[in-house]
Amino acid sequence: MIPANFDYESPRNLSEALTLLQSREDAKILAGGHSLLPAMKLRLAQPTLLVDIGRIKDLSYIRESGDRVAIGAMTTHADIAGSQLLRKSSPLLALAASQIGDTQVRNRGTVGGSLAQAHPSADYPAA
Repeated sequence: MIPANFDYESPRNLSEALTLLQSREDAKILAGGHSLLPAMKLRLAQPTLLVDIGRIKDLSYIRESGDRVAIGAMTTHADIAGSQLLRKSSPLLALAASQIGDTQVRNRGTVGGSLAQAHPSADYPAA
């Protein structure tokens, strides 16, 4: 099936993204797209605006801060699986990320999307 018509924006920073999201009540964030795009094709979701946050580099990171590790929402499963920092500090998390989906899913899917969707096939909270 073909999705309903929608507008597409790709902001360069978080401020632009937030402004766009506030501009329409039914605006949706597009990150990896593994859940939203199939729902749109089936017309289970019909946003009039997609805000692609893929260009916002400030949302993709893995960094140590004292005794904690912070992971940005746009960090891919592949980045988590391959992170030496996470392999050392949180090996179960890195292992879980390496088992999510296939290579294409790991390269495009994000931790933020997985947490927001809470799909059993990409369940980080359990790790």
